[in-house]
Amino acid sequence: MKLKLLNELKNAVAEAPLNFNFGGVQFKFTAKIKVVDEKTLDDLTSKQGANDKEIVRDLLIGWAGFVDDGKQVPFATETLEEMLVYPGLTARLSVECINTQYRVQEKN
Repeated sequence: MKLKLLNELKNAVAEAPLNFNFGGVQFKFTAKIKVVDEKTLDDLTSKQGANDKEIVRDLLIGWAGFVDDGKQVPFATETLEEMLVYPGLTARLSVECINTQYRVQEKN
């Protein structure tokens, strides 16, 4: 039997609230992370030369509530690339992209 619910996961996006300090600068926003299957995640994390930037580029597909200088920052590849020049930010985003794949939300 093929579960129809699992088919819906092919386009699923998980939200991960982030609130961290890096270099004395506070980052607080909700990351929108693509949900992937185990094989895709294994391919991303275990291939030779895999790095955090690749993981973030593949899995982070948006954000909400990102404010800079009092203004909302829309998600854009250019803005993401600005952030990825800092290894600490890249590593933090990569960890969240991976951890989100294992986070299941309970419904009350």
